[in-house]
Amino acid sequence: MVDEDPTDDDLDRFAGETGYCPDCGGEIWDEAYQCPHCNEIVENRVSRTPTDKAGGILSAKSVVVLVIAIIAVLVLLQLR
Repeated sequence: MVDEDPTDDDLDRFAGETGYCPDCGGEIWDEAYQCPHCNEIVENRVSRTPTDKAGGILSAKSVVVLVIAIIAVLVLLQLR
C-alpha cells in the first residue's frame, strides 16, 4: 500500500491543526507520529512555531561551499 497525500476530507477535518517538525522544521500535522519530510519520530514533540534548522548563520550547504572555496584557493596558491 502506497502512502498518499491527505484527502480533501482529511484536510477539512484537520484544517489549521499543523505544527513544525523539531528536527527538520517541515510543516506537519500537530499530532503526527513521524515527520513525512525527514522520517524522524516526532510524537509529542511537534512545535507550534517554525524552527530555524539552518544551523545559525551558516547552513550545512554554505559550509560545504566555503570549504571547497578554501581548498580551491589553497590549490591555486600552491600552483604559483
